[in-house]
Amino acid sequence: MPSRTPIAVVSCFLASSDAVAQRATAAQPYDLAEAYQVYSALLPREESVGFAKGTLVIQQETVSRTEPPEPCVTPDAAVRFKDAIADYKRVNSKPRLLQRQFQIDEPYEIVNSDTIDLLFKQGDWDGFYTRYPGSGGYVTLSGVGFNQDQTRAIVYSGSVCGNLCGRWSLHLLEKIAGKWREVAGAGCFTIS
Repeated sequence: MPSRTPIAVVSCFLASSDAVAQRATAAQPYDLAEAYQVYSALLPREESVGFAKGTLVIQQETVSRTEPPEPCVTPDAAVRFKDAIADYKRVNSKPRLLQRQFQIDEPYEIVNSDTIDLLFKQGDWDGFYTRYPGSGGYVTLSGVGFNQDQTRAIVYSGSVCGNLCGRWSLHLLEKIAGKWREVAGAGCFTIS
């Protein structure tokens, strides 16, 4: 009598693939070109990028930070970045889907969070690193909040690289001489 296990496994895989596709279509693509300029300036300093010996993994969905960013910025920065902070709250009210618009030197792959979760269910970090060897973990990004003339920006980013390895922080950037540069004024970060 033939085994039914392969059919069951294929059926479960197809059902989970359908669920992943349905959730992925609920979020809208994030196509703001200036946001990718900000990301591209910020990514080379992310912890996972430093650990990566192969392809960098970037989570496809932006992370929506529910807490307000004001406690993480100095009073002076709160005034200077007031419009960008308001836009940050608006942009991050729901997740968006990152696109292949990063301008970085490292090879990268954009992976949806359901795929990342499935890899962890199949083998914790071993499952993740089996699929993405040398990746250094993965990077998460929020949507970028801008002031009206897109010369100031605020963004949240994180690197996850193991059970007790990771760093998440809020960043303030200004466009200086046509290039995005991180500036002082953000003070919250978390290290795991």
